Amino acid sequence: MPQPYPPTGNQTQHTERPLKVYAEQYLEGGPLPVGAVIYPTVPLYADGLPRVRLALGEVVLPPTWWIISSRYTGAPTEVISDEEFTERFGGVGGPPV
Repeated sequence: MPQPYPPTGNQTQHTERPLKVYAEQYLEGGPLPVGAVIYPTVPLYADGLPRVRLALGEVVLPPTWWIISSRYTGAPTEVISDEEFTERFGGVGGPPV
């Protein structure tokens, strides 16, 4: 396969530094992570499950999943499984289920 070449002009290649985020894992029986809430009085969410409000709506937070938050605003940006967390951020995942 030939080497990639930059487009015409004076462009040079640069490597983006690794993304830094805040992350907290939800474990059943433990305290709720930052950004997770339970709505006991809202009829639509009366199941008692913890949820995280993201830009695209509410997401149910399963046990052992992680809440990823922006390091600049502290606002939750996504909810990911323990397997995806380990794959993206290294072998620092939580305890086995």
